[in-house]
Parts: sequence; structure tokens; C-alpha cells
Amino acid sequence: MNKSQLTYLIFSFIAFALLVNSSSVNADDKKAEKLEYKCYLKTTKGYEIAFYRWEVKNFTRNMAKLPSRKLPGKRIYIKDVEECVELDASFTLGAAQKLDEETAR
Repeated sequence: MNKSQLTYLIFSFIAFALLVNSSSVNADDKKAEKLEYKCYLKTTKGYEIAFYRWEVKNFTRNMAKLPSRKLPGKRIYIKDVEECVELDASFTLGAAQKLDEETAR
């Protein structure tokens, strides 16, 4: 291996290491990103809207874990999740939209 090949190999390795490092930093930023969501829930006392703050990457998992849990701050259990959307978005279900208008933030 001559000097120019060795130099090329070293610079290639450094460039690759920098690329991998910058990718992992961006991935960490996305992992930690949290958003606020509102969920239209069927509960033991009827339908309710509850508010949550979850990491974006865990949205589906967190939504799936809601049934059989208590509503935050209440003695009401969640039977089913009808719909969850970002806080500023509108629900697609008409009943959820109506209840959302009546719900205090």
C-alpha cells in the first residue's frame, strides 16, 4: 500500500465516522421529540377526551396501551380508544368534534 492509498483510506474512514456521528445525533433529536395529543376515549362513564404528551416515535404504542388504564386524574377506566390526534388537529368523528368544542383545555 503506497502513501496516497493510505491517505485516501484514512480520509475515507474519517468522513465515514463523521457521517455516522451526525446521523446518530439527528436520530436522537427525533427520538426525544414530544408532541401533545388529544384522544377521544370510550370510558366506564361514557365518552371523554383526554390529553397526553408523548414521544412521536412511541405514539402508536402509547395509544395501544390506553385501554384498561385510568383516565388521568379520575377514577374512570378507559375501555377503548376511538381516535387520537395532535392537539391542534381536528377529530374525524362528529361526536368527538362536538365533545372537543365543549372540553376545557
